[in-house]
Amino acid sequence: MSSPRRRYSSCWEASVANKRQRGAMLIAFAILLILILGFIGLALDVGQVIGRKTELQNLADNAALAAAPELVGTAAGLASAVARAKASAAGQSAYRRRMQGVALSDAAIRFAASADAPDEAWHAAGAVPDPAAALYVRVDTRDSTPALGQVATAFLGAWSPALRTLETGGRAVAGRSSLRLTPLAVCALSPAPAALRLNPGPPERREALEYGFRRGVAYNLFNLNPHGAAPEHFLLNPISPLGAISPAGQLADAVVAPFVCSGTVLHGRIGSQSVHLHRPFPVALWASFNARFNQYGANQCDPLTAPPDTNILPFPNSLASWWMNQPAAAHALPATSGALLTVADQPPGAAGAAATLPATSYGPLWSFARAVQYASPKPAGDYAPFANNTWAGLYPGLPAAPASNSFYPPSGTPYASNAFQSAPVGHVGVAQRRVLHVALLDCPLPAGSDVLAPVLAIGRFFMTVPASSAALSAEFAGLAAEQSLGGPAELLQ
Repeated sequence: MSSPRRRYSSCWEASVANKRQRGAMLIAFAILLILILGFIGLALDVGQVIGRKTELQNLADNAALAAAPELVGTAAGLASAVARAKASAAGQSAYRRRMQGVALSDAAIRFAASADAPDEAWHAAGAVPDPAAALYVRVDTRDSTPALGQVATAFLGAWSPALRTLETGGRAVAGRSSLRLTPLAVCALSPAPAALRLNPGPPERREALEYGFRRGVAYNLFNLNPHGAAPEHFLLNPISPLGAISPAGQLADAVVAPFVCSGTVLHGRIGSQSVHLHRPFPVALWASFNARFNQYGANQCDPLTAPPDTNILPFPNSLASWWMNQPAAAHALPATSGALLTVADQPPGAAGAAATLPATSYGPLWSFARAVQYASPKPAGDYAPFANNTWAGLYPGLPAAPASNSFYPPSGTPYASNAFQSAPVGHVGVAQRRVLHVALLDCPLPAGSDVLAPVLAIGRFFMTVPASSAALSAEFAGLAAEQSLGGPAELLQ
C-alpha cells in the first residue's frame, strides 16, 4: 500500500497539471478568438469592397448601355451619349444598395473607334478627333471625380494605416457590333451621289437621281447592270474582317442564310474600308428574303430573329381598288438598251420611248416612296416629294401614261395606308422589315468570283413582292446613312 504522503503528492501534481492544461487552453482559445475575430473583420471589410465593386460595375454597365445607342457618328450624338450616361448613373441605380445615384464626371465617359482601343485612344466627348468613327463608349468609375469607389475599412485599418481605405471601381465598354445591312450588293446606276433628271413634260419636272436610281420606281435587283447585259449582284460577306478576302467556308449557304434572313452583318462600321464580295449572289438564298412576308417554310429563318413585316400585302395584287393602272409586273420592265436598266431609266424624251411604253411597263409606282424634286444643295432633312398629279410628266407612255387614282392616299404612301395592309398571322411583325439596306458599288468591278471593293453608299429598297430565284423586286426609297443602321447596343467588355 502507498503511504498517505505519496498519495497526497500525486494528487497535488495532478491538480497542478490540470491547472496548467486549463491555462494553456485559455491561451489557445484567446489566440483562436483573436484569429476568428480577425477573419470575421477581414470578411466584413472584403465584403464591403466586393459589394461596392458590384454596385459600381452595374452602374458602369447601365451607363454604357444607355450611352451607346446615341453614337451615330456625330458630335451631337457624342454629347447626347454623355448626357444619357450621366442620367443613368444619377437615377436610382445599383449604387449604395439602390438607395441613391451618383454624379459621373466627364472624365469617366470616353469614346473610341474600337472596343479594344488602347487607353490613349479613348477621348472625352469634346476631344474626339473623328466623331464619325467614335462608335464605342467606355465608362470607368475610377476616373470620376469625386471618387466613387473608396471604402472605409473597420478592421483592416487596425493592422495597417495603408488599409484604412480601399479603392475599387467598375468599367464597361459598349457599342454596336452589327449593322442592319442586307448581305447583298448591287451596282450603282451612276457614281454620282445626286444628279438632275429633266423630265420635259410639259411642264418640265426636275427630278433628283441618287446614284442613278429614281425614288418610287421598283428595280429587279437580280437583273441590274449599268455596264452590260449580264446581271451583276454580289453576296457581301457578313462576317469577314474588312479589307480581306476570307475562306470560302464563311460563304456557305448555311452560314450566310441567317444574316440574309435578319438583314444584318457583323460589322460595327464599314466607312471607307473594302468589303469581301462574292459573285453572284447565291440562288439558294433568295427564299431567305421572304421571312419579311411571313414565309418560313422554304428558308432557314427564325421568326424571333427575322420577324415578318407588320404589312405583308404583296404589291401588286388583285385588289379592285388599286391606286394606279394595274401593273404587269412587280417592277419596271427591262429597257431595250445594252445595259440592264429599267424602262423608267431611259433618257427623258428618248425618241420613240413614250410610243412604246404602255402604263403597265412601269410596274407599281410609289408603293413606299414618292419621286423627289431636285435641289442643289440638298435641302436639310430631304428632298421635297412630287405630288401624285405629276405622274404623266414623270412617266410618259402611250396610249396613256400611268396615273394615280382616287385610291392613292392623300398623304403618305400605300404601304402605310389601311386599305393596302395585311398583318402577318402567327408572328409579331416589325414595321419596315420589307426595307432592304443594300450596298451600292462603283462598277464595273474586277473579274473573279471573290473581290474586294469599297461601298459607295447604302440604298434603301422596299420589297414590293416576295422574292423568287429570278427576281428581287424592290422600290428605291433613297439613301441611308451608315451611322443610322447600327444594330442593338451591346456590352463588349
